[in-house]
Amino acid sequence: MSTIKRPTWLNQLPDHSIFELDEEEYSEWARINDNNGKAKVKTSGKEALVQSTQSVSRSTSFLPATQLGFGQRQSFGLGELQEEYQHAYQGLSCMVVHGQDMYVAVGKQVRHTSLADLKKGVENHGRAAAAEYIEKKQHKVLNIQHIDFDIRRLVINQDGKLIAIVGDEKVVVAALPKTLRQDPKVVNCKAFPLGEYYHINKGPSKIVKVLWHPLSKGFTHVLVMTHDNLLRMYDVATDFEEPEQVFNFGAEGHTSNTYGLDIDYAASFCFGSKYSEWGQLTVYSLTQNGDLYMMCPIMPGNCALELSHLEGIRDSLKQKATHAGKSQGPAQVSKDWLDSVLESAQQHPFSDEIVMVENPILKGAKVARQGPFLYNPAPIELDDDDNRAYDILCLETEAAEVITMAYSSGRVDVCIAVDRPSACWTLQHRRKSGTYAFDDSVDEEDSISPVISVYESIDLGLLKDFGTTISSRAGGYNLTEKRLSIPNHPVLALDDMYGDTFYVYHATGAHCVSIAPWMGELNKIFDAARKGVVAGLDARVTKFYDSKIKSNLSCIVTTRPTRTSIPAPIVGCSVVTDTYLEYSLLLLTSSLQLIGQELMTRPRTAAAGVSPALIHAPSTAIKEESKYQNTLTLPAFGTQDGLLALSGLPLQPKVVLPPGVGSAKIIVTEENLVFLGKMVQGIRESLREVYTACDVAQQRLSAQESEYARQQEKVAKTNEHIKNVLSKKMQGQADRLSTQEARQKKLMTRMDELMQKLMESREPELSPAEQAWAVDVIKSEKIVKGFDERRHKVQTQYEILKRRMSELHGSLYGVNQEQDSAGRDAKGRFNTSLTGKSEHSASSFGGQSTMQRRQPARRFGTAQIKTVESALSVESQLLDTTMKMLADVSSRLEVLDVSSDSTQ
Repeated sequence: MSTIKRPTWLNQLPDHSIFELDEEEYSEWARINDNNGKAKVKTSGKEALVQSTQSVSRSTSFLPATQLGFGQRQSFGLGELQEEYQHAYQGLSCMVVHGQDMYVAVGKQVRHTSLADLKKGVENHGRAAAAEYIEKKQHKVLNIQHIDFDIRRLVINQDGKLIAIVGDEKVVVAALPKTLRQDPKVVNCKAFPLGEYYHINKGPSKIVKVLWHPLSKGFTHVLVMTHDNLLRMYDVATDFEEPEQVFNFGAEGHTSNTYGLDIDYAASFCFGSKYSEWGQLTVYSLTQNGDLYMMCPIMPGNCALELSHLEGIRDSLKQKATHAGKSQGPAQVSKDWLDSVLESAQQHPFSDEIVMVENPILKGAKVARQGPFLYNPAPIELDDDDNRAYDILCLETEAAEVITMAYSSGRVDVCIAVDRPSACWTLQHRRKSGTYAFDDSVDEEDSISPVISVYESIDLGLLKDFGTTISSRAGGYNLTEKRLSIPNHPVLALDDMYGDTFYVYHATGAHCVSIAPWMGELNKIFDAARKGVVAGLDARVTKFYDSKIKSNLSCIVTTRPTRTSIPAPIVGCSVVTDTYLEYSLLLLTSSLQLIGQELMTRPRTAAAGVSPALIHAPSTAIKEESKYQNTLTLPAFGTQDGLLALSGLPLQPKVVLPPGVGSAKIIVTEENLVFLGKMVQGIRESLREVYTACDVAQQRLSAQESEYARQQEKVAKTNEHIKNVLSKKMQGQADRLSTQEARQKKLMTRMDELMQKLMESREPELSPAEQAWAVDVIKSEKIVKGFDERRHKVQTQYEILKRRMSELHGSLYGVNQEQDSAGRDAKGRFNTSLTGKSEHSASSFGGQSTMQRRQPARRFGTAQIKTVESALSVESQLLDTTMKMLADVSSRLEVLDVSSDSTQ
């Protein structure tokens, strides 16, 4: 009996309304095209509706109910939409996933949906609820102004607040509202065109690629490269009209309008690896002819750098200045740049590992273009006379700077940069005419062309399946050219979970490439070099290149299996790494068909912290303790590489045809037979892999059964040894244990008895010594009480004496004043008698009466008063001492609690 699988968000996502065009949306889309003059024939609304309905009937009649999904609605105008995608100048990226939010560009419209809400809606309430949820229109339309062009790319910044909508000749930056999920079906977004003067209606300056700078302080710096090799950096937070900086990757003085020169147009650009100190300040530029250039440093005005990277930059510039010696030009520029950066460095408010710096403005110097790179060895050329490079990607690997390049012929070059990126500036010089210009030459070390090693050239097989030969005759000679018969603009996408894996999608499908098979050996060489193990390092590197370990290549999906198939190129690729949504891959075709593939995460072997050598070589103590050896080999048996290769991707690609193709009658042709033969061969190879995996699993099962039998036999022998040999010892130990238990019980009983006796022997009444001590305490209490009464009396006497003493002091002060006045009077009388004046007789009566009135006050002399004062002070000290003693005794009595003891 077949079981119905529980619906998941991944298998229900293709039926989502975000990938559909209803009648109203198609009419609006066709109206915009008619207004722009892109429609070939203007039909009435009724005729357009009839044509679109017929197209829909053809597109949905061939699909069974299981493929259509529950509640899937018809889509309008898919054929016209595919035609618009075919006219794109650059590689397409019309779908982007940031966290749990998905954004899809359909024609001139940007849509949004929440993948988390989708998962909650379809996985928690069964298939009926999932069908009802999908039946509702769950996506939202972003109302963004200035979008009057066909969208080619959606590029969202690191914090998900700004999104760049890219066309062939125009870029619009929109601010995403915080309440995007709570807003109605149509969400209004603030938007503005970027650099209208440079990117609107500029035929010779078409847009090649747009990226947000990874080190921007507020994630507001966006870089736009046009096909005339100019890279413009805008800070949308300050000015969206004029670029903050402009970098020229072309030759000085050569522009697209230069007469008589074959200009090598730009194809794409990318940033370096985040593991290098200069990596994210480096931009690699790829031309259509395959030439590779580099510029460093390309720093935004306000930059957020990791502290470790800033220290590495400082050390590298100092080392470079040391090697430069007396070369004052480039060395001085590097020194000035570094000093300015360090002077502007400020600590990040939320992280101790990040510093905020400003881009220095150097006078008389600018960032130099380095290159073209020297390919050594050179890549393997395919038989395509019109082979052009279209995209470049730098993988996030720590051991080396791994750069991949995709070409229109289906070739993908995997290269290793021999030297790490470094900063380079060019100096300004004065011409004979008096004008100033920048010299293309730099110092001797930087003037040498950087070298890049092509490790592997991967052929996706497009030229073999879709190649054509064109014969022509010129000058009496027959010329033949072989080229790809279909337009192909491949795009490279990095796996955000694993930096050694990337995806390349193109006109006929998508492939996955993993460099993990040979990256492990390169990591070992890098670790040895970092630890300073130089011995044999060159030999290991040579052996690594000679081994020629190939990368894992897997075809994920095929959208055009034969030449005559209707084209349905892949126009979007996103890797979902959210924990709630799980690790998944999403691909979108030009016919709005979504292919979802759940990926498998790699086991974290390094987290265990156990070296394989320790597993294979157990300690001597363990060997001596147990002589049993396990026959199973290490490492432990796990998932077979043949069954689930490349993180769970299937070995056989999925064939996805545009809507309506499957309903057509199959015509037996040579091309169809070849395709069927390839499919059968692929199925046979997959079966062979399954059979091989089954054989390996069977061998492992037999080994485990044998090991299990050996372990059972060993356990039986051990049990018998225990019963026959160790039983007596075990019995003796048991008897001894019983004896000890009985003895312990006796000791516990005895201890309880002693404790009880101690408790009973305790006397409830006071002992004679305690009674005598209580009597002494009572006597002491009586004495203290007597001292207390005496203290009050003495204190009263002290107050009286103190008052009398103050009176005596007052009287003594008055007597001294009178004595002084009397002495002055006597001296005056003496003087009068000497002068012959008889004043004494006139005042003798008054002076005699005064002396008689004050005669009693002179009974106490000064010596007597001093004696009294000393006696009073001694008595006061005695009183103070007595009061302190009484206070001490009172405190002791309070502690002893005499009253409570006496009552007992």
